[in-house]
Amino acid sequence: MSLLATRTPVLPLGALPRVDLLPPSERRRRDMLARARTWVFIGLGVLAVAVLAVGGAVAANIAASVRLAAEQTRTQQILVGIAELAHVSEALSTRSALEGMRVEAMAGDLEWVPVLELVAVNLPSGVVISEYALEAGPVPAPDADPATASGVSGTVTFTSAAPVDFVQATRDLRAVPAVLSAEPEQLVSAEGVFTYTVRLDIDQSVYTGAFAPEPE
Repeated sequence: MSLLATRTPVLPLGALPRVDLLPPSERRRRDMLARARTWVFIGLGVLAVAVLAVGGAVAANIAASVRLAAEQTRTQQILVGIAELAHVSEALSTRSALEGMRVEAMAGDLEWVPVLELVAVNLPSGVVISEYALEAGPVPAPDADPATASGVSGTVTFTSAAPVDFVQATRDLRAVPAVLSAEPEQLVSAEGVFTYTVRLDIDQSVYTGAFAPEPE
C-alpha cells in the first residue's frame, strides 16, 4: 500500500511578506544618488590631498626663503668684513712687492773691501791695485752652488814700479778658489810705471747674503 505525500509551502507565522513596491525609476535614481555621493567624497579627498600638498610646498618655499635670506645676510656681513680689511690686504701686497724688489736689487749685495783684498793678497810684492771697475752679478738662484755662479765681474788695474811677470801673476789669480777666470787685457809701461789690466770673474761666495730671500 503506498501513500502519496504532497508538500505544500509553509508560511511562518508572524512573518510579514516583503514586497518591493518601488518602481524601477526610483531605484535607478537612488542608485545614482549613492554613486554621486561616493564621487563627491572621492573628490573631496583628492582636494584635501592637493591642499595639503600645496600647503607643504608653500611651507617649504617659505622655509627656503628664510634660509636664503639668512645666508644672504651672512654673505653681506662677510663682504663688509672683507671690505674693511681691504687696506690691510693692500698693505701686505705692497710689503710683499717691496720685499721682492729689495731681494731682486740687493740679493747680490757684497762688501767691496774683502773682494779687493782677495785679489790684492795674491799679487806679487810691489804690485798694488790702482783702479777697478767691477759690477755685482745676478741674484743667486735657489739651491745653486755659489762657487760656480758668477758674482763679480769687471776689470782691475795694477801698477808696479818694477817689471813684474804679469803672466805668472795672472796664473796666480786664476788659482784663487773664488776666482772663476782671469784674462789679461792690457800692459802699459810709461815713465817707469808698469800698468797691467786684467778682467776678473769672481764667484758668488763673496756675496754677503744679507738680503737673500728667506727660505720658505
